[in-house]
Amino acid sequence: MAKGPSAKNDQKIDTKAHTGGSGEGFSQNRDPKPLVPEVFFYCLIFISLALPNLVFSGTGWFDTLHIMKWVFAMVPIALISLVGGARLFLFGPGRIPFKLDLFGLIWLLMLGYISAQPLWVDISSKSTYMKEWFFFATLAAAYIFTFNLFRDSGFHKVILWSANINAAINVVFAELLIRGLNGPFPFIMNVPGNYIGNTGQQEMFGLWMAMALMNGIYLHVAFGSEEGHGGRKFWMQSANLFLLAVNAWGLWNSTTRGGILSLLVGTAALGLIVLRTQDRSMLKRVAQILSVILIMFFVTLAAGKIAGIGRSSDLVSKISDMLENTSTFGNRTDIWRTSWAVFKSQPLQGVGIGQFKWHYLDGQRIVLQKYPKTKWQYTYWAHNEYIQWLAEFGIFGGLLLLLTGIWWIWNLAKAMIHRKKLSSEAVWACSMLFLIWFDAIFSRPFHRIEDALWLSFAFAMANRDILPLSYKWSEIRHSSVYRAVGFFIAATACAGIVFLWSGLCGDQYLKRAAMTNDAELQGYLIGKAKRFPMTRDDAEEQYAYHLLAIARATNRPEDLDRGIDQLYKSFTIRPKAKQLMELVSLAQQTGNQSLLRLLVPYLSPDRFQISPGGKSAP
Repeated sequence: MAKGPSAKNDQKIDTKAHTGGSGEGFSQNRDPKPLVPEVFFYCLIFISLALPNLVFSGTGWFDTLHIMKWVFAMVPIALISLVGGARLFLFGPGRIPFKLDLFGLIWLLMLGYISAQPLWVDISSKSTYMKEWFFFATLAAAYIFTFNLFRDSGFHKVILWSANINAAINVVFAELLIRGLNGPFPFIMNVPGNYIGNTGQQEMFGLWMAMALMNGIYLHVAFGSEEGHGGRKFWMQSANLFLLAVNAWGLWNSTTRGGILSLLVGTAALGLIVLRTQDRSMLKRVAQILSVILIMFFVTLAAGKIAGIGRSSDLVSKISDMLENTSTFGNRTDIWRTSWAVFKSQPLQGVGIGQFKWHYLDGQRIVLQKYPKTKWQYTYWAHNEYIQWLAEFGIFGGLLLLLTGIWWIWNLAKAMIHRKKLSSEAVWACSMLFLIWFDAIFSRPFHRIEDALWLSFAFAMANRDILPLSYKWSEIRHSSVYRAVGFFIAATACAGIVFLWSGLCGDQYLKRAAMTNDAELQGYLIGKAKRFPMTRDDAEEQYAYHLLAIARATNRPEDLDRGIDQLYKSFTIRPKAKQLMELVSLAQQTGNQSLLRLLVPYLSPDRFQISPGGKSAP
């Protein structure tokens, strides 16, 4: 494959990566081995980046959305890691080209930190912890292998094109969904009335549209820097403009303010970086492509008012609210206040990776005591990744993230001050990173693997040009350390594949349990799901509903007590608003005042109280 504009820099990387204290210089070896076969790597990284936002699990699974997205996004990275880690372990640094840069070391340091968290943090949901651990490990592996192996600028464009086509298809799906026309198509999520395509959530749809538009803007700018003319270039430019128009329609109709503002920030970063590190004439092409996006904004408004299609009224309403009620940040103020309370509850050690959602009700209880007029609500996410990071990782993790970010931005600033010529891939990567970072202020891009992998990909493409690569103390210098890293990567990949496979099996048991009316068979299937680490907590919750269903059939108080006890046990593992309300209702029904006293502090004071005489009052 042809090498891209960063080939000169890549050569420097290879030279430094394979000469070390072990004396096994790669350049002197007569029989070098690739870290991962080239075709194998490019095929799998393509699947991982370009396809997951188009797939969903479907009604054949208990988890109808996420589990197949995890398969398409994480299994390819696991296979790359398994092969690359095993080859590094077997052949060592003398025959395998490999470099672990300082940024990658920091990522692994954070992985080590969250691995040790259970030593000082009470992890209530071990299933959630393990899911998040492998999620984080996947992002680290994606970065490390992309940094070492992705060298083809042409294939970089192929991935961007594929993502843009994926986004455009999602726009078509969203248009069918909003009109309730998805019925004949089982490959479209069955959520009529929602403008989300197969992304599963409106904010994630808006983010995916913004990311696709960022790709389209970059491709238009890149076309201007390529030599040659002719029909092929004309058709490629035209196709890119068409996709950009479709995806711009999707972004405006998503009405997601975070996605729209993130695109503006990413584009501003692109323009500034181009101004300082590229030919300034390329700025004209940035302006040209922005005009297309702006035209689609007016097309969206006109289509809503004249033809009655589109979502122009929602878009105008949200933009007006954003301008008029700037202090609420899209009704996120109360969520952020509660999220900050979660952080303050355990500021040093954090609540544990993945555990934020299970501490939200506790945080809200604290906030309601101090601010009684706070809106009572429940959410799995802080709607600000940085606050959620602080809450889960604690001050140490927060400082490490902050210092790493400052270090990265400082190196980018130095490159811009000195007008360093960056590769076009690095320019794209930096603008994409700013887009995702800004979206993280309002949404949760770090917690959707199909989007977060693009963060790892962009970091790898940017860091080869942006960050210094010659920190001697940050380089692995001994064959035994290389091999240990390889063994760890391969072992982690094996464990991740087994863990996900167990989740697939457990999910199927839960699905079968939900489909049967045979109480004995249902209990057996749920018991089987409990055996799998990934689905154990889900199975505990389903077992509670199983026992409550039995109690309704038998009308025996002891059966109802068993069901309530199991539901409360599940609530202590993963506290959710649905379970809370069900438990309150059951406690009222049975007159269980001790249970009510445990639950009422989680509720808004103006919604539910226990009177002095011990009676419950809604």
